[in-house]
Amino acid sequence: MVEENPPVYLAKQKKITGRIDEAGRVLLPVTLMASDGFELIVDAIINLEFTGAIVVPEALARSIGWRCLGARRVQIGSHVELLHHYIGLMSLGGTTKTVVALGSYRNVAEVGHKLLSGRRLTVDFATQEVIVQNSFP
Repeated sequence: MVEENPPVYLAKQKKITGRIDEAGRVLLPVTLMASDGFELIVDAIINLEFTGAIVVPEALARSIGWRCLGARRVQIGSHVELLHHYIGLMSLGGTTKTVVALGSYRNVAEVGHKLLSGRRLTVDFATQEVIVQNSFP
């Protein structure tokens, strides 16, 4: 039996609406799924220099039960850091997927190229609009 009104995170959306914060950072709502089924919506910064999928604060990844896959050295700007990698479920615009996330010592989540791939990102600072359109019809 199919639900008539599925939960918001399951409804595939052609358009994801983000926002621009007071500091001028471009943010998108991302749903992180905890190992116990709890769903947490966080505002993730869009980082066009990050080629991975998502970065989450390490404390958050551990607290929602994402499994640590170990640590490895990662090039960040001009220096190398040892970062933990986590595996977990997340949703962006109704597309739920398993992702490998980098753990961060900063207290912010970031979205990178892998999650934005195949989508159109529109940022209009004049109107404060942030729109990500999925490529499916």
